[in-house]
Amino acid sequence: MSLERITITIPSETLAAARAAAERDGLSVSAWLSRAAAWAAKIEDGLAAANEVLAELGPPGPEGRSGVDALVDLESDAATDRPPATDRVA
Repeated sequence: MSLERITITIPSETLAAARAAAERDGLSVSAWLSRAAAWAAKIEDGLAAANEVLAELGPPGPEGRSGVDALVDLESDAATDRPPATDRVA
């Protein structure tokens, strides 16, 4: 994996929160932000794919909605408010 150096501008409060989270996770701020960006990109990719499917097939019927609801409930139970430790970028 190649790395690139960039400059970003973010609100002071966001930087303070990122610094605190990085310290809790034992990561540099750079590694923590990289992990957070990768996680956000995966979510956005998934949402875009879901929108493409919905555009092609239309919304699910009642049976399909109950299956989607069950899947969302399952994923929500397993989810945390941050990327899993296995996705950490060192």
